[in-house]
Order: sequence, then structure tokens, then C-alpha cells
Amino acid sequence: MRQKGKFIFYHRTNADNARAIVNNGFTNSNGYFLSNRLWTGVWLSSIPVDSKSPSQDDALLMVKLDLDSRELARWEWTPEGGSHREWLMPAGIINRCATVEVVDQLDASTVAA
Repeated sequence: MRQKGKFIFYHRTNADNARAIVNNGFTNSNGYFLSNRLWTGVWLSSIPVDSKSPSQDDALLMVKLDLDSRELARWEWTPEGGSHREWLMPAGIINRCATVEVVDQLDASTVAA
């Protein structure tokens, strides 16, 4: 999950949103996310997570984040029985500390091990 001192994460979205994110940065989303509390941020995962409703418009972003591991821990969600790790992080932090690129989903070599 680390590459050249940076943490590697993934974010799944559609092609239009991926272009907007690469060009202008992330924006926060709001939702209840299996709770009665409203949460705000951007979901990142430790592995490329499949889309809940796959389509040809899917896009996968690789997010290389240069952030202290203690700061990163603040934003981690730890669901029971999960197959991967997830973070709900403010867009401003990601935009300030990360580089983002679209990943070729058919080329496994573009996915960090």
C-alpha cells in the first residue's frame, strides 16, 4: 500500500467524474453510510473495489497520498469482516496531499501491489 513514500489508494467513479477529479480535484460527498449520522468526505480503498452497479462508464482512480500515517489513521473506517481497508477523508486533504491518475482497469500492472 506504500510506494516511494506515498500511500496508494483507489477510488471508483464514472468516466465524467474521473475527468473532473483529475482536472479539478475531489469534492466531498455526503451520506449516512450505514448509520444515523451524516458523514462527509471522499471514499478511498486499499484495493480496487468493484462497482456496485458495473457499467462501461466505470473509471478507477489511483490516488497517491503523501500523508503521515497518524493523520491517515484518523480517517480510516474499520467495518467488521471487510476484505479491504477504507477511508472517508476530506476532499481538501486529498487535493492538497495527493496525485491522482486514471488506472487502466484491464492492465493489472498499473495497480500497485
